[in-house]
Amino acid sequence: GPQCMTAPIPDLAACQNKHLKIFNRHNKTRETITMKIPSSRQITGLIIVLAISFSTAFAADENAPENKPGYAKSKDVGAPAPANADVPFDGTMKSIKKNWEMWPKPDMKITWSIVDNPSGDGNTLMTNGGKRWGTHDLVTKKKYTDFEGHVEFIMMGGRDDGKAEGYANSGVYLQNRYELQIESPKGKDIKDPYNWKIGPHGIGAFCMERVPDQNAWRPNGQWQSFHFRFKAARWDGDKSIEPARATVWWNGLKIHDNVPIKHANGGVKVGPTAEGLKLQEHGQDVRYRNIWIMEK
Repeated sequence: GPQCMTAPIPDLAACQNKHLKIFNRHNKTRETITMKIPSSRQITGLIIVLAISFSTAFAADENAPENKPGYAKSKDVGAPAPANADVPFDGTMKSIKKNWEMWPKPDMKITWSIVDNPSGDGNTLMTNGGKRWGTHDLVTKKKYTDFEGHVEFIMMGGRDDGKAEGYANSGVYLQNRYELQIESPKGKDIKDPYNWKIGPHGIGAFCMERVPDQNAWRPNGQWQSFHFRFKAARWDGDKSIEPARATVWWNGLKIHDNVPIKHANGGVKVGPTAEGLKLQEHGQDVRYRNIWIMEK
């Protein structure tokens, strides 16, 4: 090779456009190639870009819920349904028509869609049909009192814009009363969602009642999960003697620990009846999978 490559520390800049004689052992001939090596300035720039990328990735990784104290993998994305659990969605529209109905009008034709997983294999259930909340929700036909359950969701921003970025909103209603909010950040919180001080209308909150104990944020375009244990309110006739209680994990981190919940944020009013698990349509692109409920 040229002298620029024989020194203990090669002079890369001196190697620009050098013609190298190499021996091709396969056909026993010598060939000439041109070797293009980046300049010192280009290498320095590349190092800076890689350093910034590494720092950004490290910061995101540091804030990932799976790297925080108390993380429970068994409550996160991929948690398998127990053998005795109800699985109302198996990836097909047939399972939706069999196990779900529209809310608030059960006789309405189902408007939600079965679409591809945007970040892997399998089908997902996408919110669809409405432009505002409370008009095209989907609720299980089966009604539940005390239960443990699991729901996975992915926020994909505005509907049909082909981008995951942007505002998205939905919700998981326990007993079609108590809403676990799904929402991406807005305004100034977009810049630093990992330190987002989530309010009573933010993701993981029991909507308009109780904020999550910690932030387990994952970005739009990544799968997230709610895992919950729910005990219904107790009644003496039409008089409430004990409020409903719930323990909830968001992305494997416990955010509500056996907390009382009393506020029905849409759906059925607080009362003694058993009710279904409801998913909210809000007008954006939110998709669901791995939904299961196990009666207690």
